[in-house]
Amino acid sequence: MANITSAYDGATLTVDSMLKDPTWIPQRVINNLDGAFVEAALFRNGGTNESGVVAFREAADPFLDEDAEEVAEFAEIPVSTVGDGKIRSVIGQKTAKSIRVSYEMRHENKVDRVNQQVEALQRTMIRSGVNAALAAFTAANTPSAPAAAAWTGSSGDPVKDIFDAIEEIESAGFGGDELKNFGYSPNAILAHPRAITTLLRNDKIQSKYIGDLASENPLYKGVLPQTICGLQVFRSRWMDPTKVIILETGVAGFYSDTYPLQMTPFYQEGGESGAGGPTMSWRSDAFRKRILAVDNPGAVFTITGISS
Repeated sequence: MANITSAYDGATLTVDSMLKDPTWIPQRVINNLDGAFVEAALFRNGGTNESGVVAFREAADPFLDEDAEEVAEFAEIPVSTVGDGKIRSVIGQKTAKSIRVSYEMRHENKVDRVNQQVEALQRTMIRSGVNAALAAFTAANTPSAPAAAAWTGSSGDPVKDIFDAIEEIESAGFGGDELKNFGYSPNAILAHPRAITTLLRNDKIQSKYIGDLASENPLYKGVLPQTICGLQVFRSRWMDPTKVIILETGVAGFYSDTYPLQMTPFYQEGGESGAGGPTMSWRSDAFRKRILAVDNPGAVFTITGISS
């Protein structure tokens, strides 16, 4: 018996062996996507829904319509009401995609081709989630403003723009009244990796890495920061690289699954024949139906025009 000299020694996993267990690849995909969706990190879990439709109210007045009053002995305690937010409804959209393994891929053991499809499916489902989150922000008409100057230029000041956005969120109040403040506390920034690179290369940011801090400069240290201006950094390659989004996670919006992401075992198309049916192929279908909604639009602020 040959000695095992590395982690890759031993039995080789073939396409045929993968398909002999029709659930092996689907389970691998589901496991890989667990925790990979950025919308699950930004939005709170609003529970499940059975109809594919969710009705909700936008942020209500955080205070009663009248202030607390002094009440005399035996006097009736006054009743007050609260200003409700607008009623909204969102219809869920089913998103789905399949991958296929041909008879040739199985019997010629084209493992790399199968892996390419699996990885592409995972990226496609992640991108779909990001696009849905961005669409929810747009549908809610969340506030935005351009950067004072492009961050790529010498007059650009990312720190000022980010803290201006934080201040806008912190000052948001019911009906535009800051005295009825919602109490939002932004804690995250969502951006394309290029936008984060643009920020870190900005002259005003780089000017802070002097003296004892020079060794912490991420451009030379090779480690990207996990926080910027006290905000946790979330990166997505499907963001617009010319803008960044500041928000309070778990408060800005919610997601609700009619049915969560799932994937069918591989099956022969067109009927069982032992050779992949009339198309000589096996397929597996990934699908889910999820609703994303922003019910606290004031907890989100988009900075546009950070680069050309």
